[in-house]
Amino acid sequence: MERYKHNFKHFHFAVLALLIFSLFSCKKDELPEPFANETRTYLHLSHTRTNNNPLMVEEAEILDFNKYDMLWLGGDLAMQTSADAVTMNRADSIFNLGDANTLWALGNHDYSNLDKVQQYSNKPVYYTTHNEGITYIVLDTQDSLSNIVGAQKDLVLSVLDTIQESSHLILLHHKLIWMYDNPTLEPQISSVSNAHLDNCFYCINPNNFNTEIYPELVKVQSRGTEVLCIGGDIGFKANEFEYRSPDGIYFLASGIDFNGTNNKALLFHHDVENRSLDWEFKSLSDL
Repeated sequence: MERYKHNFKHFHFAVLALLIFSLFSCKKDELPEPFANETRTYLHLSHTRTNNNPLMVEEAEILDFNKYDMLWLGGDLAMQTSADAVTMNRADSIFNLGDANTLWALGNHDYSNLDKVQQYSNKPVYYTTHNEGITYIVLDTQDSLSNIVGAQKDLVLSVLDTIQESSHLILLHHKLIWMYDNPTLEPQISSVSNAHLDNCFYCINPNNFNTEIYPELVKVQSRGTEVLCIGGDIGFKANEFEYRSPDGIYFLASGIDFNGTNNKALLFHHDVENRSLDWEFKSLSDL
């Protein structure tokens, strides 16, 4: 009996030691409860500009962005965001532009000085990044008048060709370039997009998204990675937009009207362990 007690005591300590070792040696995606089920929150915010530099919409300026694990900016932060250091400093103090978890897709009102943009953001004007099972491509839709061409196209196609393990692929951009040449969406441009369909710097221009980029996104979707395209050039005519294509790809947009009274942002909830992502449009006053 004493021997049994002695052995049981050793067994007890061995189990305890094993549990302690397991606790501290778990990988990030194998954390024990309750950590494994922690939900990340991401905020998509766009078109915060007013007509007066360096001011942005007050509702956005006073938000506590530290509550969110990532901040996705859809462009047009200020009237001329990169025109001078005063405006860039103000935008940086609000959005923490240089943080790795702040992703900024440039709009036409951000485009005055691209060197200054990259100096503050510590990122190229278009790039790709990956975080907790999600791959992001941040597009520059001002370049080449809405067309994704040259080195930017090469980057996009390279990512789309090699993506395998990500639960989601998110394209962040300013212009709603996917509305052009889509029989369902193009007729809605005048009632949704801030910019009209035309040939100008801020317009939705005739472009190659639906002929050259979208078919590759469908391939990614068919391999089990959910695809979302999120634009930022709305707010004046609509403050939210959502459409799911017949191929299962989501097209979303949120934006702000500085004269509006019910401005909205997109709030995302990411269950990392279960590889699920959902979203809702939220009034800025409720964030």
